[in-house]
Amino acid sequence: MTESLRQLRHVLALCEHRNYRRAAESLGLTQSALSVSIRRLEDDYGVALFERGQSGVHATEFGEIIARTARTTLGNIDQARREVELLSNLNSGRVVIGSDPWMADRIVAPALARLLRKYPKLRFRLRTHGWDELQEDLLARNVDVYVGSRLENVHSGIHTQSFALSSPVIICRRDHPLTRLPALYIEDVLPYPLLVPKLPGWYLDWLGEQYSTTRSSEELHDLFLRADDLTVIRRIVKETDAVTASLFNTFPPDLSSADFSMLHIADLSHIASPGVIATLSDRPIPGALQGFIDEVLLEIQSLGAMT
Repeated sequence: MTESLRQLRHVLALCEHRNYRRAAESLGLTQSALSVSIRRLEDDYGVALFERGQSGVHATEFGEIIARTARTTLGNIDQARREVELLSNLNSGRVVIGSDPWMADRIVAPALARLLRKYPKLRFRLRTHGWDELQEDLLARNVDVYVGSRLENVHSGIHTQSFALSSPVIICRRDHPLTRLPALYIEDVLPYPLLVPKLPGWYLDWLGEQYSTTRSSEELHDLFLRADDLTVIRRIVKETDAVTASLFNTFPPDLSSADFSMLHIADLSHIASPGVIATLSDRPIPGALQGFIDEVLLEIQSLGAMT
């Protein structure tokens, strides 16, 4: 690492810890070595970058400028290093995956498990959000691939591969009143709390049409209880009259039919739940990323989905 990059890391450490001793320890330096590094940088710029106060060391307005530059510069360098590692081979690198909670639970997790059994040195980060929150990260190359519900307002620089899952189903506790109905319709579900992750806008618009409501998508979303952690959702569903939806017509491996019931919705039986795999159009697909995508496609096929 060049001296300039080292000094940028030193600035960020001091900004974070606001104490020379703690910052030096985090960097593996002596306090005097860190002081010399900061002083040389201040001499180069001819201004004070830090000042001492009662609550510790603080960056001056000049120091804040250097710190902002350091975050951007070091972030770009780390991103470049990650992409080089990804392009090199499947035995190294770190894949950053974006997915909505449903797809993360039933498609991404088993795909990653198989991939890591083959390539245990591969590292990954999984971010579970909706498409509206992940598209910018994909364009900025902070996310390598998105696996999730159908996209809205897709940027021209993004390539998508579509697939279709089963029609939505309802999951409730085994002795729920809904299980006693001869057939289940949307209107039968409405009296019960529906606990789901954030729903995509297109799905809310579709619900609005079904309910003949004039409510906006945001207003309609307020009718639901929201939790993005499926473990939390299933615990609540098991112990209350709340129900949850699923895009898959098979039980998740961690759910028991002795505790839960899966109910098909008669007036949704003709609708397949659309999903996509999204990557950047102008970016080469690294080996590690292609390996993940291949495993995702295998998982989709095993679920009986159509690509």
